[in-house]
Amino acid sequence: MTSVAHDTTHEKTHVGIIGAGIVGLSCALWLLQAGYRVTVIDRGQPGEGTSFGNAGVLAGFARLPFTRFSMLSKIPRLLMDRDSPLSVAGHYVPDLMPYGWHYFRSCFNYKTMRSALTELQASAFDADQVLLNLTGGKHLVQSKGSLGLYADAGSIAQAKTGEMRERQQQGVNLEFLDALQVHDLEPGLAPFYAGGVYYPDTRFTVSPIELSRCYARYFEAQGGRIIRDKVNFIDVKDHGVAVQSSLQCEQFDQLVIAAGVASKPLLAQLGLSIPLVSERGYHLMIDAEGKQLSRPIAWLDKSVFISPMEGSIRMAGTAEFADENAMPNRGRVECMKRHAHTMLGDDLNIESTWVGSRPSTPDSLPVIGPLPGQPRITLAFGHGHLGLTLSAVTGKLVAETIQGTKPSVDLEAFSPLRFSQQRSVA
Repeated sequence: MTSVAHDTTHEKTHVGIIGAGIVGLSCALWLLQAGYRVTVIDRGQPGEGTSFGNAGVLAGFARLPFTRFSMLSKIPRLLMDRDSPLSVAGHYVPDLMPYGWHYFRSCFNYKTMRSALTELQASAFDADQVLLNLTGGKHLVQSKGSLGLYADAGSIAQAKTGEMRERQQQGVNLEFLDALQVHDLEPGLAPFYAGGVYYPDTRFTVSPIELSRCYARYFEAQGGRIIRDKVNFIDVKDHGVAVQSSLQCEQFDQLVIAAGVASKPLLAQLGLSIPLVSERGYHLMIDAEGKQLSRPIAWLDKSVFISPMEGSIRMAGTAEFADENAMPNRGRVECMKRHAHTMLGDDLNIESTWVGSRPSTPDSLPVIGPLPGQPRITLAFGHGHLGLTLSAVTGKLVAETIQGTKPSVDLEAFSPLRFSQQRSVA
């Protein structure tokens, strides 16, 4: 662990952060380095919520919003296919109505959203490096690139003139590979693919949970405080913000809401309605014995990744719109098992399964920046599939917002006002 003296300019200003996932922890580190006194509150242990179960990919290539008319037109077919990456729980349909309306409206702003996401991604790598160097977490991240594969030649041909060409236009470095070239890179894969793309600049972590723990350990070692408790109520006062949890009441000068899906009810207390939904993802942990895998590999037709982890292989993916507290969908698990056998062969030992809830917005962009009308509250949630990828740059932008300096990325596209005609929150 690297010990670095932090700025003491703001040491008397106490900032509270609700949420100890990778986004909340990243905010905490940037604020600590800026000289603030920082306390993080979460009902669970650091990194053990949604951040625990991702594919570990720092997906700098992900610069195209999911929110687009071409995706909208595919939804009916995807919902009818039991092996598709998309499913919707019947009980959750009413919750999706505002989300669906804003999704449709946002499709008209696709180019603006793409530009905003590309700008955010352009700053992500350097922000990651700052935190990895600061916390001594570099050993948890590898730079071996990643693969995105297609099962048939027709999909590859379409990608070359469509999505992948668009990625290249947004500055993504990628190479097209045929089946033989894929085999040369990853001989341990079953031959389900016709070819695909190689992203040579992609990095990944071999343990998302250990990365979160690394950040948390450094944060506490440098004087940060982590409280394990459930936040019930937020009360904004003229002189600060009171956060009432199950066991105590904490007083802060500034508050950051980085609680993922749980951010929505907290904001409702403050008069702001955000069409944030629970988009659940699943993972399987697979015994790596006898399986050779060097880098994350996506089966793009099915929207699943397999990634090498410490001592195992993780398959992660799917998009199930369902309440975060609903029971796991056995059909989703069985679907992923079928995909795992297709990608890795029949001889697999599935060690465990997991489900978590991504906080997803209708326009595929996170909410980052000040809460309108409440200068003491800053928002940092809604990263969807890109929580790990955009966590560090989000933390930097949150720190800049609280410091009152000009953000290094234009935050207009990430404002909560984009979902409402309401210009301020009383």
